[in-house]
Amino acid sequence: MYALFDPPYIMDDAAWEALWAPYDQPTYQAVLDKLAPNDIILEIGAGDLRLSRQMAKLTRKVYAIEIQELPLNQALNSIYEHLPGNLIVIHGDACSLPFPSGITTGVLLMRHCIHFQLYASKLKKAGCQMLITNARWRMGVEAISLQEPRAPFDKVSMGWYACYCGAVGFIPGPVGLLTPDLEAIIHEVANCPRCQKFGDYTK
Repeated sequence: MYALFDPPYIMDDAAWEALWAPYDQPTYQAVLDKLAPNDIILEIGAGDLRLSRQMAKLTRKVYAIEIQELPLNQALNSIYEHLPGNLIVIHGDACSLPFPSGITTGVLLMRHCIHFQLYASKLKKAGCQMLITNARWRMGVEAISLQEPRAPFDKVSMGWYACYCGAVGFIPGPVGLLTPDLEAIIHEVANCPRCQKFGDYTK
């Protein structure tokens, strides 16, 4: 079932398709709506480049990183001659590759991402301002400011929180204090319980 490949391996067509599938166009449109013409994009996990190509039409430049050889080769074999000039395709592991300088926006559509903290940290260190992703809540698409300071977790008394490490949750409190306005707020925090347990490597 598996064909060895370094890094790390690829599967045959049927096995890969069973585990990987592109998102629908409304999800892609939610990303596109958050972009600006002068943006320089870094997409992590670009797959078959269908979102990368759409972003290239709207922005200054797009770097597309994909570790899996199969979907990338299939895409390049079918569209190489029509690849936008401002789209730079990179085959490799985003965990270990250095990120280009000058990027303004990261894009990470990966609901089951296990490296969110690492990617966010690398983007922040590269000077990136914003990350567009579905990786924290595993639903919808949000835009996260990477450079703004975050409140310490222990300073948030009640409500939903989302940590820089990728953890999300709800801080309980008196039921009588829970209002629709409070429930709609998501506190951007640092040093959440997960950070305290496993260590925060984002700084």
